Amino acid sequence: MYFSVSSTMRALLYLAALLIFSVVMVQSSEDGGEIYTACNVEKYSNGSQFNTNLEALLKTLTEKAAYAGFGASVYGQETPNEVSGRLQCRGDLSPADCQACSVEAVNVVQRDCPNAIGARVQLEHCFLRYENYTFLSALDTNRWYDLVNVNNNTDIYFNAAIRNLLADLSSRAPASPIKFALGSSVLSSSLSIYGMEMCWRDMSKGDCASCLSKGYEEVLSISSQRMGAQVFMGSCTLRYEIYPFAEHY
Repeated sequence: MYFSVSSTMRALLYLAALLIFSVVMVQSSEDGGEIYTACNVEKYSNGSQFNTNLEALLKTLTEKAAYAGFGASVYGQETPNEVSGRLQCRGDLSPADCQACSVEAVNVVQRDCPNAIGARVQLEHCFLRYENYTFLSALDTNRWYDLVNVNNNTDIYFNAAIRNLLADLSSRAPASPIKFALGSSVLSSSLSIYGMEMCWRDMSKGDCASCLSKGYEEVLSISSQRMGAQVFMGSCTLRYEIYPFAEHY
């Protein structure tokens, strides 16, 4: 069982962000559904050029993600009609599963963020973001959201194993072509830890490493002896569990 330890949603997604975004959905990721959705409070008009560009962008992103697991693009040349976006699936997903998640992410953003000029949708297996400005490849080390298992493990080696596993993944993910790494650590015949780290694929290797380094600190600050945790940074994601949540460990 998970709960968010963000202090009122990380001070409601940081006070500055509140001037721009409203959070419309938060729930556990254990059912494979939504984790969080954030919508820009400013709206575009139906039938506007921005509306047309956004529809074209979302179509392109879903097509690219279904083919390669990742899509990023920009439509329009200048404000107020420019819209940029990114859609990325978890690195272990099959093309069919990525396509299904991508379609669901678009459905969620259209349902929960109608006419928003910017939005973020974090699902269990994919992430969608679009904005009315260019943000691609820009490093963001803010912690947007986190989930922490309510159960503790008192094994004296448990925390050390988490640290070692996450540190190993932090060294491997930036060098991966898809900015993604999985790993596991066996503590005993009855207990193993499984981890995953990932950056957005349009990030540089150095920026990916910087985000994961900050994310590593954030995980350790909230998850001492917890049986599982997920931290969603602006440019990367870190997760560990005591059960395999991916297929290729």
